[in-house]
Amino acid sequence: MLSRVCRVLVLGSVLAACAANTAHTAPAMEAADSVYPGARRYVFSNWAGAPLNIWIFRPASAGADAPVVFVMHGVQRDADRYLREWAPVAEAHNALLVVPAFDRVSFPGAEGYNLGNVFDRAGAPIARPLWSYSAIEAIFDDVVAREQLSATRYFLYGHSAGGQFVHRFVMLGAGSRLERAVAANPGWYTLPTRDIDWPYGLGEGPPGAEPAAMFAAPLHLILGERDTDPDHPSLSREPGAMAQGAHRFARGLHFYEGARRSARDAGVPLRWSCSTAPGLGHDNALAARYAAVVLFGPEPASHLDCRRLQPIGGQ
Repeated sequence: MLSRVCRVLVLGSVLAACAANTAHTAPAMEAADSVYPGARRYVFSNWAGAPLNIWIFRPASAGADAPVVFVMHGVQRDADRYLREWAPVAEAHNALLVVPAFDRVSFPGAEGYNLGNVFDRAGAPIARPLWSYSAIEAIFDDVVAREQLSATRYFLYGHSAGGQFVHRFVMLGAGSRLERAVAANPGWYTLPTRDIDWPYGLGEGPPGAEPAAMFAAPLHLILGERDTDPDHPSLSREPGAMAQGAHRFARGLHFYEGARRSARDAGVPLRWSCSTAPGLGHDNALAARYAAVVLFGPEPASHLDCRRLQPIGGQ
């Protein structure tokens, strides 16, 4: 009899093969000018998981060599707002925005979205092609083809629950063509240690989080210095989250310090980096301006302590 892990791997292979061999006709784009002038939306279904609404914004100045930036929405699943708040940044940097919308029906709760859909609510493993993380590279291929771009790699940003999505995406090795990732103000973290069980650590978690590859990935953490409300309505107060700190800023510092310690214990270099953002509370629109410094500027070096970052255009 096949083990549980083997059954999952076999199912994953079957799903991947089916997805690759299914005839696909690209759905038409629809204009979404009411969200932001020039915004568009379409339904993406050319992967093993449920169909996704994809929001696109391409500034008029963005040519075939435009960088592709994925923006991951927060717990409200409000991809339209995230596109609207990021569009001015995209215009300033001639970047093409891609904002996937993970709805609550197909990707329920934290398990379905920011925890990657890697386990179901009963704790059973889900085949990797069905992970929410697995949608990103398939969407990237689709957008590059649709928009006739030359990009071979992409940038990834997420705020709040989207920041949770991003850091776990990086840790589990879901992005083979990831150029740079920014996680801004996550509410809580999966710590890079197997001494704590999933989802607060990697113990008993999904495959893919090997220290050498995980810590070599280009992950940058942005922590709002004013994101310190211990009573914020969307802040998790589960014991595993509270063990990381009383608020998001403290939890981010705890996570980064844990990464430094885990990388040192594993004897591998840490490529991750961290910045604190003065004046930034739990605000995606302002976080986008800080993130632009990291995504479009020189890559920041890792530091023993998180350095302060100034947003493009000032505060």
